Amino acid sequence: MTDLFQDGRVYLSSFNRAERYSFLLVVSRSMQDILAPHLKARSHSLSTLGILTIIIIAGAYFIASGLGRHGKLFGALVVSNDKNRSLITRLEDEKGRAFLLAAHDHLTGLPNRRTFTELAMSHLATARQHRGHYVLMYLDLDRFKLVNDTLGHHVGDILLQTVAIRLRASLRDSDIVARLGGDEFAILLTGLASVDDLPMIADKIISQVSQPFKTQDGQEIHVSPSIGIAVFPRDGQDFDSLCKNADAAMYESKRKGRSTYTYYDTGLNSTSERRFNLEQRLPKAIAEDELVLHFQPKVNLSDFRIVGFEALVRWQHPELGLVYPDDFIPLAEETGLIVELGEWVARSCCRQQAAWQAEGLDCVALAINMSPLQLQREELPSRIESLLTEHDVPADVIEIEITETVLLKSLEATVMVLRRLEALGVQISLDDFGSGFSSLSYVRTLPIHIIKIDKQFIRDIRNSTHDGVLVASIISLAHNLGMQVIAEGVETLEQLIYLKTAGCDQAQGYYFSRPVPAASARDLLRNGVLAPS
Repeated sequence: MTDLFQDGRVYLSSFNRAERYSFLLVVSRSMQDILAPHLKARSHSLSTLGILTIIIIAGAYFIASGLGRHGKLFGALVVSNDKNRSLITRLEDEKGRAFLLAAHDHLTGLPNRRTFTELAMSHLATARQHRGHYVLMYLDLDRFKLVNDTLGHHVGDILLQTVAIRLRASLRDSDIVARLGGDEFAILLTGLASVDDLPMIADKIISQVSQPFKTQDGQEIHVSPSIGIAVFPRDGQDFDSLCKNADAAMYESKRKGRSTYTYYDTGLNSTSERRFNLEQRLPKAIAEDELVLHFQPKVNLSDFRIVGFEALVRWQHPELGLVYPDDFIPLAEETGLIVELGEWVARSCCRQQAAWQAEGLDCVALAINMSPLQLQREELPSRIESLLTEHDVPADVIEIEITETVLLKSLEATVMVLRRLEALGVQISLDDFGSGFSSLSYVRTLPIHIIKIDKQFIRDIRNSTHDGVLVASIISLAHNLGMQVIAEGVETLEQLIYLKTAGCDQAQGYYFSRPVPAASARDLLRNGVLAPS
């Protein structure tokens, strides 16, 4: 039964009669009390459901976000893989380039020394196994250091690149040419049908490399190769021996006059050892006056009177005897001692002039050869002036001989030095004219008083129409420019007659006299005349 409390709350009441009991128990509960556990469970369920809903929504959100990020990450991974592949390709390319750089000379693109050694040793093993022809050539450029010092390293580099191209063009595809360093090259000839072909190959190389080279401003440069040849197994059983012997043969080519080739023979090893010993002792030779001057007379072709001498240095070696300039002047140039050597020659010439004057002999000009390095030194004129003053020698009895190459680098500075020397009263002559770069139209702008025609044009003057016409033209043009002309290397009466007929002023050569010591030069000077026989 349902009833209400006085406050209006609903309650349920029920009872049962208990017949045998005098006491009646009535139990009642409110609706809230009865439903409270259910309401609490329902509230808990709703809370749980809400939380689960939130979790599901959040999970869905995070899943969606994760899928988005995954897509982005996947895209980034694809891009990264592409970049990695590109990087790997680039690294492989750089590795290839690094290998080429390590294996080849950076300037000429030819194999370098290391690569050449590996290739040559491999070919040598093949040649040893099959008894084939194996030829090693060493090649060095004549006058390259002079070109490099006077025109600069940029021109020298271009010249080396040109030589590399010419060498490749001179050889077969199967041959190997490498740059060992500086102006030294090595050539490996493989699979030759016969070593009898070597002269033809060497001549072709010399002809190709010796072609004139023009600078950007149009100046012509002439360099030539000296070649040494070593043949396996005749000249060595291993690579090192062949290299050593080819190198010795190359230096023999330089000693013989350059622009040639030489086969190795066993006597050349002593030549290489000798060269090394000379190089080691040269500074001491200059310091301790082991050097001496010899003098070659210059003869006036109108009356055959001696009008001067060219001073030529010799080395009186305590063990080797008299050593000629071809054996040590290149060493002085390579080591930088040429300046000290030139100073010694200038001082000795002034001393010799003073001695002849003291004997009452007529003063004639002594010609001193000056290197390009000396002429680039601003103090040279003041140094010459000091020597003249110290020995009380007039300036007009000293003549400075220069070569055409000294005019090619720092021309303005060099000309300034020459003009200062001219102002002292020193005469200036241009030596070996025709062998290098200059033309008379170029020379006329310089303080040059004397032209010396190179002996290569005098040698065949009677047999070569070209040389004869050229010499006659030089003489005529030089006279028109107010210059005197001296012919070098006169050795025969026929040459002398031609030169005299062409109007040459002076001559110098073995026909009149070889270079002689100071005492013999004094006797020639006393006599005064060197008439032709």
